[in-house]
Amino acid sequence: MDDDEYLDDLMSKAKRYDYHDICTWLPYKPETIEDIAHDILHNGYREDRPIMLFEDKILDGRHRYEAALKTGVEPSFMRFVGTEQEAIDFVTSENVNRRHLNNQEKEFFYVQRVEALGVQSRGGDRKSEINPKNFGMVPSAKEHADALGVTPRTVENWEKSRKDIKSDPELAKKANTFEGYKEAKKELKKRKATSEEAERIAKLKSLGERSSAESDNVERKLDKYREQGIDVDAVKSQGQKDLEREQYRKENRSREELSSEIAKILIDSKDYKAVAALANAAYPRNGELEKAHKIFKTE
Repeated sequence: MDDDEYLDDLMSKAKRYDYHDICTWLPYKPETIEDIAHDILHNGYREDRPIMLFEDKILDGRHRYEAALKTGVEPSFMRFVGTEQEAIDFVTSENVNRRHLNNQEKEFFYVQRVEALGVQSRGGDRKSEINPKNFGMVPSAKEHADALGVTPRTVENWEKSRKDIKSDPELAKKANTFEGYKEAKKELKKRKATSEEAERIAKLKSLGERSSAESDNVERKLDKYREQGIDVDAVKSQGQKDLEREQYRKENRSREELSSEIAKILIDSKDYKAVAALANAAYPRNGELEKAHKIFKTE
């Protein structure tokens, strides 16, 4: 058995742990695993850095755990004793400042933390605010800021974005992951075009639709609007408006109008058996066939 086969066999026999939700609030960085694995191979596994378990899942130490598996080393574990709120506070304290998270990573962690702990509304009575998971009193924006090592103003800005994203079902669905949250914020930053901008954008799009030779030039000009944060996709060209209007008319026109068109086609065909069969299929409910017959007669 070669080394790779030995490690695969060892890893298959070892108990595998899932990651606790709180653990996944932090960024996952494969390069960190490589660095830790390299350190383990040269300096051995650090027993003073056990992997913390909570509810039989990994709460803290995901990168160390995967590095240990990668190098075939049996990691050391310790069980966290405390409530879920205390587990959140532990992960916040151990990781958010120590690991030098960037602002976007801290913001995503903040959003997950608030979903669990809540945040006191400005001017509200803290004692009357119920924690989302009934942990106790809701933390204030300042308490969140102190825990994450940022200013209260930063937390207020994060909170505004969080609420705006949460109020939009499409953005809220997208924002469940770190990358998804970044995309949701980009969407959030888009602004609606002014009436003058919308008119110019619509004309550009119409030009691009009419002339393939102009399409590249049109896209360059549209990109300039996108760089200003304008939601170019929300502006429709005249061609798009016409197509949507026609589609709407087809989907929403009255049954009488449809019946009249069907009647004209069928009468012109002179195939009266087909007329009867299609009429029965088109008007299956009681009274509908009689209504169709009246339309036929008027034609």
